[in-house]
Amino acid sequence: MGVLDLIVAIGVAGVVTLGFIAVGLVGGTGPFVQMHVAYFGVVVSVPLIALGTLLLGRGQLRTPVVVVAVLCLLPVPFGLYASHVEPGWLRVDRLEVPVPANTDAARGRSGSGAITVGVVSDMQMANVGDHERRAVRTLMAERPDVILVPGDLFHMEPARFDEQLPELRALYGELHAPYGVYVVPGDVDGAERIRSAIEGTDLRLLVDETVRVDVRDRQLLIGGLELDYAAPGAQQVRDELLAEPDDGAITVQLSHRPDSVLELPPASRVDLTVSGHTHGGQIVLPLIGPLMTLSDVPRAVARGGLHEVDGNRVYVSAGVGAERGGAPQVRFLDRPSVAVITLG
Repeated sequence: MGVLDLIVAIGVAGVVTLGFIAVGLVGGTGPFVQMHVAYFGVVVSVPLIALGTLLLGRGQLRTPVVVVAVLCLLPVPFGLYASHVEPGWLRVDRLEVPVPANTDAARGRSGSGAITVGVVSDMQMANVGDHERRAVRTLMAERPDVILVPGDLFHMEPARFDEQLPELRALYGELHAPYGVYVVPGDVDGAERIRSAIEGTDLRLLVDETVRVDVRDRQLLIGGLELDYAAPGAQQVRDELLAEPDDGAITVQLSHRPDSVLELPPASRVDLTVSGHTHGGQIVLPLIGPLMTLSDVPRAVARGGLHEVDGNRVYVSAGVGAERGGAPQVRFLDRPSVAVITLG
């Protein structure tokens, strides 16, 4: 076998993979299924052809053929790591958001104590498992004052949801904070099913609603938005945060999608937006960044972490789970996370 033969074999594998993607397009399976097929082709099909070439042609292959075949095996460790290591390798983001004291007339905030805000986002699980339990218990070990949950609590078909309901309530029942646990709906859970899943727990669903919390010598005003962050109800909550007359209150906008920060005026009265949705991109390549963010915020912001957009701070959680809907369950250079944000 020569290099040309190997290239032809790999080309056939590529054509077959593209064929499956085309069938998916015609059948309306959606982009995530097509991504899964492409991922399978890159990390399984092509490497199998290369491995077969090396095994069947032992001692008879020319050096160029061996080199090409070995190069085709390189996606295998990537696939093993991205599929079986990083998705369960949880990290804790520890961040500080300074809140000016009331010596600043423009954005003064009374009080001197810090508020610790825990964030757990985008569990997006099909089943409650050890990874999700570990995420909740890791966050609880940090003892935050307040916990925020920016949506996508689960991703289940109705029958599976009914089956998993006791497990969901047990999982989210482990979330406790002295000054409350607040959640907004995401893309794949929905307000009504969230209400059922959090029944009997400390979680409070905020859908276009604000809540004021006294945390020691600080006052915290949280505005929770519906999924459509530009809808009239969401804008009304934003207006309440922007018009907050008490210079002592720390204001937080809680939304599933980070795009809500784009609706704020520059350097606004809102101290922090907390969101999820992007999963940090899930697959991040060096020098390129996240391959997909499904958001209009700058890619560096959608990548996750604490940023400023037009003078407004926003924290984007990389989330705990992974995209479903047929998508490959992978993460690369984008570990799942929970967060502890210190305000003040």
